[in-house]
Amino acid sequence: MTNGKIIANYSSVLSLFILLVFIASTGVNVLFGSAGTFKDQLIFTIVHLQLVLAFMLGNYFATKLSKDFVYKSLIIVLLLLSIRLFLDDFDKVFNLSTVRGLRVESQFAGGANNFALLLGIGFIIAFFYLNKGSKRLITCLYLLLVIVLTMSRGALFGVVFTLFLVAVYDQKGKTLVSLLRISFGLSILGVFLFFMSDGVQVIVEKFSDRFLSFFTGEVTFEQASSGRPIIFKDIYENHLLKANTFEVLFGHGMGSIDFEVNGYPYESSHNIFIDILFRNGAFALIGFIVLICYLTLSFLNNRKNEDLVFFGIFVFLHFEIMVNPFVYAAQTGWIYGLFLALFIRRNRLRKT
Repeated sequence: MTNGKIIANYSSVLSLFILLVFIASTGVNVLFGSAGTFKDQLIFTIVHLQLVLAFMLGNYFATKLSKDFVYKSLIIVLLLLSIRLFLDDFDKVFNLSTVRGLRVESQFAGGANNFALLLGIGFIIAFFYLNKGSKRLITCLYLLLVIVLTMSRGALFGVVFTLFLVAVYDQKGKTLVSLLRISFGLSILGVFLFFMSDGVQVIVEKFSDRFLSFFTGEVTFEQASSGRPIIFKDIYENHLLKANTFEVLFGHGMGSIDFEVNGYPYESSHNIFIDILFRNGAFALIGFIVLICYLTLSFLNNRKNEDLVFFGIFVFLHFEIMVNPFVYAAQTGWIYGLFLALFIRRNRLRKT
């Protein structure tokens, strides 16, 4: 399909080189380190390989596929994915639960948060790509509703943050107009539900408790963040501070996070920067930060001609990985590799 040209691009070659460095450092940790079992290290090495392969494929097809094809295909696939929710998981749809096993799509590959991540991408594409007002309004309201049903704070706050940041970024002002229309649609939908549903008060209470309680002062930051500060403190004090020079510079291995805090196991710090620092080391973290800065400056320098869909997805994905490092998930890590390639080569995507 690629006629042997899949690694012809320099960035693809560089990604392979970085993967080999990660594999080598992981191998050293397997032989001489103590963090992570051989099985975990192998599994996450394969996840990294999957991400790199997705990046290489994205690099190749960035010049072969049109943006219209990419956007339309993703919207169709993601809408079908969301509709399947009501067929296979209907008994949990309106639970609005945050309990493991009771959350809607808790059995989805990668969990409810990764399911909401995919829907968030669909929402961003629908909002900035669909032209017809009614089609865009209905699609966006529907996807936003399903995101709320997943009770994923990262996805919902990510969507809201993305919309307002792109509204500031958009020099033509079209985003702000669209945002006002969506807000009006949400208001009408809210009024309709208020008068038509007897259980709307319960829904409002659960929504408020999940998404707004921190801002009203009803819960502490640690409670609202699902214990993430406790995890940060544990991984820093009990693991990072005890690392030797090699582990600081090159990491503990790709599958090295497998710890317990207060009796609860965790395989991620829930923050991409801490995850990269622990798994792949300081050199990898610095490289990742430089890459993000480069892409951000690239978007800002091309502000007048930028595709708002790409910028919206860029903002949303990088908001998400701050609280949900999905790049280390076997089911969704490839998404970041694919879009990263498109971000780098976005100006070469065909317009027709």
